[in-house]
Amino acid sequence: MQNDPVADEPRSGLWLRLLWMFLFYLLLFHAVAVIVALTALVQFVLVLINGAPQGRLREFSAALSRYAYQILQFLSFNDSRKPFPFSEFPDPE
Repeated sequence: MQNDPVADEPRSGLWLRLLWMFLFYLLLFHAVAVIVALTALVQFVLVLINGAPQGRLREFSAALSRYAYQILQFLSFNDSRKPFPFSEFPDPE
């Protein structure tokens, strides 16, 4: 791979990265998945009642989806940057 974002990491830092991977996966990724499921359920109920999705809730769930993607990119060694709270929370767009 030409542009390997993880290739510059020292081997000694791999154990620390493993710790971060466990924390991001066990704590944050699962919490985000639960929150996305809850927002989807609330959005479904709001669409049943109002006939249209709620815009701010859509933006919130879009940002959460991007955050989950950032976590997965970090876990799969496609990105060396740690996701939020070590970087900015993603924009919904």
